[in-house]
Amino acid sequence: MSFWDKQPYITFVPFVMLFKLAWRNIFRNKRRSIITVSSIIFAVIFAVFMRSLQYGAYGNMLKNIVSSYLGYIQVHKQGFWTEKTLDNSFSPEDITYLLDHENIGYLSYRIEGFALASKDDNSKPVALLGLDVQQEKNRLGLDKKVVQGEYFTNRKTGILVGIGLRDIMSLRLGDSIIFLSQGYQGSMASGSYPIIGFIDLKTPELNKRTVIMDLAQAQEFFAMPNMVTTAVLGLKNDNWEETQQEVIARVDTNQLEVLNWNEMLPELQQLIAVDKAGGLFVLFILYSIITFSLFGTVLMLTEERSFEYGVLIAVGMAKNKVIIVAILETILMAITGIIAGLAFAFPVVLYFNIYPINLSGQMQEVVEKYGFEALIPTSLDPSIALSHAGIIFFIVLVVNMYTIVKIKRLEPIKAMRR
Repeated sequence: MSFWDKQPYITFVPFVMLFKLAWRNIFRNKRRSIITVSSIIFAVIFAVFMRSLQYGAYGNMLKNIVSSYLGYIQVHKQGFWTEKTLDNSFSPEDITYLLDHENIGYLSYRIEGFALASKDDNSKPVALLGLDVQQEKNRLGLDKKVVQGEYFTNRKTGILVGIGLRDIMSLRLGDSIIFLSQGYQGSMASGSYPIIGFIDLKTPELNKRTVIMDLAQAQEFFAMPNMVTTAVLGLKNDNWEETQQEVIARVDTNQLEVLNWNEMLPELQQLIAVDKAGGLFVLFILYSIITFSLFGTVLMLTEERSFEYGVLIAVGMAKNKVIIVAILETILMAITGIIAGLAFAFPVVLYFNIYPINLSGQMQEVVEKYGFEALIPTSLDPSIALSHAGIIFFIVLVVNMYTIVKIKRLEPIKAMRR
C-alpha cells in the first residue's frame, strides 16, 4: 500500500462524491422529495403545536394560581394550612432573618381570614385577605389586575372586591360592605368598608369569593396587631425545591411550617399529572400515525427506485455505498423538513401565545369549575420544539431501515426486469 492510500482524504473524497450524488438525487425527482419533506413538515408542526398547547395550559394554571398569588413557598404557624384559624398566627419578626438567604428576594405578609359580607339584603361568606398592598404592587403587580376603580393609595383606603363577587352581590364603586367575623382568640370582628375598586384575579373561583384590604386594616379588624397568618417567600429564581429544604433547616419546625405549592395544592399537581399522562397517550397515537405515514412514503419511494438501485449495483457500485447515498438523502430531507416545520410552527405557536384559545360553552364551565381561567395559551419553551424535532428525526431514521434492508437484499437482475 502506498503512502497516499493511507491518508485520511483518500477516504474523504469518495464520501464527498456520495454526498453530491445524494444532493442531486433530491432535486432529480422533485415530486418525490416534496412528498417526503411535506410529511416531515406536517409532523413537526402538529407535534410541536399540540405539545406547546398542553404545556401552555399547565403554565397558565401555575401562573394564575401559584405565580400570581399563592407563591411557590409559604411559611405559616404549625397547623395553619390544615386548620385555617386566626389563632394559628405568628409575628413577622420571627422569620425576618430568612431575607439573608441568597434566593429569597422579599417576604410578603398576609392575613387570610373569613367573614360574612353583607350589602342591603345580599349576604355571602367571603375570603377576607389582608395584604401588604405596596409589596404586592411592586412584586406581583396586583394594581394591574384592578379593572374598575383604583388601587390602594394614601388617600384611597377601603377594599378591593373580586369581579365575580361584584356580579353576585350587584356591587358598585363606593358601596360599603359590612363584615362580621370572629377575630383573634375568639374576639368579635365587625366593620364597614367602602369599595374602592374591583379586581380580576384571573381565577374564577377566587374572583367569586375574595375581598382584599390593607394588612394594617386587616390586623385592626381581626384584633391581631403585628401578627400574620402567612408569609410568601419571593424567590429570585425557580429553584424552589432546594430553597424550601434550606428554609426548613433554618426555621423552628415545632413552631412554623414551610410548604411548597405542591403540598398546598396537591390536587393541582394530580390534575397536571393525569393530564400529562393523557397527553402522552395522545402523543403516542400521533407519533404512530406519523411513523406509518412516513413509512408509507419511504415504502413507496423505495419501491419506485428499485430499478435505479438495481442499475447502480449492476454497474459496479457497492451496496454499502448505495445505502450511504440513500441515508444521506433521508438525512438531508429530514433536516430540511424539520427546519421548515419549526419555521412554520413558530408563528402559529407565537400567535396562540399572544392570543390564547378562549374556551366557551360547556368546556368553559368545566374549566372554571376547577377554578382555572378558561384560556389556553401556547408555551414558547424552546425545549418543546427541539425535543420533538429530535424525536421526528429519529423516527425518520428508523423508518429508513426499510430502505437499507431492501437494498441489502436487492438482486440487480430482478430489480431491472420489473
